[in-house]
Amino acid sequence: MVAGRGRQAAVTPRILIRDKDFRRIWLAGGLGWMMRWLEILAVGVFTFEVTGSALMVALLTMVRTLPMLFFSAFTGAIADRFDRRLMLLCGLCLLALISSVLAFLALTGRIELWHVALGAFASGLYGTLEFPVRRTMLGIIAGNKAGTDGAGVAMTLDSATNHCMRLVGPVLGGLVLQSFGLPGIYLLGAVLFSLGFWFVWGARYEATAHGAPAPRMLAQIVEGLRYIRSDPRVMGTLFITMVVNLFGFPYGAMVPVIGAQVLGQEAVATGLLLSADATGALLGATVIANLARPRHFSRIYYYGSVVFLCAIFAFSLSQWYSLSLGILFLGGLGVAGFAAMQSTIIFTAAPPEMRSRLMGVLAVCIGVNPLGVLQLGLLADRFGGAMAVSIMTGEGIVALVLASLIWPHIRRR
Repeated sequence: MVAGRGRQAAVTPRILIRDKDFRRIWLAGGLGWMMRWLEILAVGVFTFEVTGSALMVALLTMVRTLPMLFFSAFTGAIADRFDRRLMLLCGLCLLALISSVLAFLALTGRIELWHVALGAFASGLYGTLEFPVRRTMLGIIAGNKAGTDGAGVAMTLDSATNHCMRLVGPVLGGLVLQSFGLPGIYLLGAVLFSLGFWFVWGARYEATAHGAPAPRMLAQIVEGLRYIRSDPRVMGTLFITMVVNLFGFPYGAMVPVIGAQVLGQEAVATGLLLSADATGALLGATVIANLARPRHFSRIYYYGSVVFLCAIFAFSLSQWYSLSLGILFLGGLGVAGFAAMQSTIIFTAAPPEMRSRLMGVLAVCIGVNPLGVLQLGLLADRFGGAMAVSIMTGEGIVALVLASLIWPHIRRR
């Protein structure tokens, strides 16, 4: 009956944002995304300044992303048993407290690298709540308002918001770091997380616990894995997801290193490099949302992944700042195709009763990113940041070619 209402009414992001409860959860997410992207840059720059080691920069990035690999498959099951709003409030409160402590340590000159690593790990733990908790809340609120169409628009809007924050966050992080140092970063984090807490506190949300007992949950996971093996479309999509997360996205950990060592830039200019990627992703996502049709999904996904990896490979060879900006903008266009289609393909290919389980497996495939970051750090320690990115993306391009040979449908429809 709710879905029917969604088909009868034309739903747009503006309609959803007018809803107070939706708007509050959405704004809390936007603030969290902003802090995530500016902190990644700031921590990378700080770590490289303190240690002079590209490997340490990569390890700090890995500390942030590692929780997704180990915990994301179970977060959805946990969220089914508890109040999602309360979980989100606890997460935001904890991050605001940790940011305040780190700001105090930085202001008093007593902050050490392990303090920064602990803060990054806490942010990574909070990140595992994003999809099964906050985005699910958005989907439920929007679904109650406008059915399944509303839920789809909610997910698209939140994804676009992430791209916007990828654009704003690194530049803001560079400005704050250059003007106020690391204390300014953590003070800003305390403010943003506190605002997010206030937004969520004022939102109404009712959740019904309906989780299965642990033995049944494990049986469902096994059943989902068996289904994946039987569906080449799902297998190919999950493989490409792992390839891009292993060999493509880790490059961000080396941007502070490449910006300083190869391009000779300071924090603000280095932040603009990451924002160029985000600008391309935002533009590409807008075009895809308006023009893509189901018959295009697999090709957009595959060739977007190819464009992204090839662009990052070219970036690793560039010696000129302006050229690097243009290359990363092109890479962002590829990211848009990859990011917009990976969950869409899994969701539409799976039977309704399998969707949650397959989306959980997709999250685990995304969570392999820390393994790529670790490999990148080891390579950078031996060959330098730029050469490490060249090697990694070269491996990824070869893996994409193999994927197109094993699952040829991914580049044809």
